[in-house]
Amino acid sequence: MPDSAILDVPIGLILVFAIGSVAVSRINEAVFGIMSYRSRQLEVELRRLFGDGPVDRTEETTVDRSRTAQLFDGPLRGLRSGGQANAVPDMKDGSGPIGVWRRARHLRLPSYIPSVAFARGVLDMLEPPVRVLLGRMDTATLPDTARDAYRDAHRSLTATTAEALADAIAAAPSASEESRRLATSIAGLARLDHPEESIEPLLDELKKLPKDAPLRLVLTGIVTRAGHDRDRIVAELAAWYDDTMDRLSGWYKRRVQRFLIAYALLVTLLLNLDAIALTNALWQNRSLRAAVVEAAATQVNSFAVSTSTSTSPTNTPEDAANQAVQAIRDARALHLPLGWTGAGSDSADPRAVPDDVGGWALKILGWLFTTLALSLGAPFWFDLLGRLVNMRSTGPKPLPAA
Repeated sequence: MPDSAILDVPIGLILVFAIGSVAVSRINEAVFGIMSYRSRQLEVELRRLFGDGPVDRTEETTVDRSRTAQLFDGPLRGLRSGGQANAVPDMKDGSGPIGVWRRARHLRLPSYIPSVAFARGVLDMLEPPVRVLLGRMDTATLPDTARDAYRDAHRSLTATTAEALADAIAAAPSASEESRRLATSIAGLARLDHPEESIEPLLDELKKLPKDAPLRLVLTGIVTRAGHDRDRIVAELAAWYDDTMDRLSGWYKRRVQRFLIAYALLVTLLLNLDAIALTNALWQNRSLRAAVVEAAATQVNSFAVSTSTSTSPTNTPEDAANQAVQAIRDARALHLPLGWTGAGSDSADPRAVPDDVGGWALKILGWLFTTLALSLGAPFWFDLLGRLVNMRSTGPKPLPAA
């Protein structure tokens, strides 16, 4: 047996693991994309931060909508990818996994929120800029006695005008509830000339959150330290959000690993990826080793190019599914003993069903080894494959295949 077999066999086996890992990861991406798993977990985490609690799927209402829903429908509405409905937390969507999936697909919530966008969105939601608030209000809801004062206040935005306007609206006997809320917001204009008092409205809004809400506890401390420095508040809140998302990412990776093992077992059984049988086939067949080593060099280069030119960290479910199918085709194109043969085939064929206890024991052991290998991920195996291919290319050339 030539010395090159010592490297060629591991190269061939690792190539199978690398291609199989691509199929596993793409299957996982497709399933998670269809189920909107990332966006659902992000929403759950945001509800925890705001102290909103879990989604109630028993009734459909728009009353007392959660802060998380207000954030998605207000400052962060632009991050949603064409959702068909408002992010009402208790929107009726049935029960069980199917109901949860339907709700996630209906809302089209984002799977990622930049930290600065989150921080600014939270501040805008809790304490909207006064000029924006005034500009969005419909003057038709105001009493006639306050309408002219409203327009003057919108133009000047002086503290004196704000105080006078707020008093006029609040004192009007025909003032609507919306007008009274406007009066409270306009009163904040009086603090424009007194920066040391400008944090009071934000602290008052934070007190409306549940006492044990992490966002209330953290943001209260940030506002107390930063005072009226909005940029500093945004920076510190964004840094805290990044730390929170890092912890969520760690939990997410551990959770995903369970799914990867399940998908790896599925691919292993579907293609009959028996690591022991593949090792024997590569060791005994020189021409097969030569073909697989050549394919390995091509696959390593292709993986490096695709990684360096990728501009998007995620794929659509359709793209992920297509890539999974292509990975399986690549594995079958290696002409290795993959898959299954029909009944009555030669028992020595690694694709045949074992006919004794010993054969089943070796088959199951080979499956388990392959399943664990595929769950490690394609980057790990392609990196190792590249190292072995480079090592082989710098050594003596092997004998030509017989």
